[in-house]
Amino acid sequence: MSRTRRYLAPFVQLAGGVFALVAFAVAPPERGDLLFVPLTAAAAPVQAARADGSALLGRGPFGSVVVRASAPHDLLALLRAGILVTAAPAALCGTVRA
Repeated sequence: MSRTRRYLAPFVQLAGGVFALVAFAVAPPERGDLLFVPLTAAAAPVQAARADGSALLGRGPFGSVVVRASAPHDLLALLRAGILVTAAPAALCGTVRA
């Protein structure tokens, strides 16, 4: 085994672990606070949230919208509409008192 491969393997494992942690942190729950992030200029996260019957909680970063969902969403349909749905972590979006 070469020296490069021996030193590269731990970094690849570390990068995979960090990626997995971030993916789990922003994976959208079925219900609760969600972040609708527009991926295109034509995406309309506010209209998509209203069409799904979600409660609008406020604006998030990068033109996104924080919503409270009471029912599961069709994530694939929203992605086709140019909207990425993630969890709404309090560190990015703040906290909302209901």
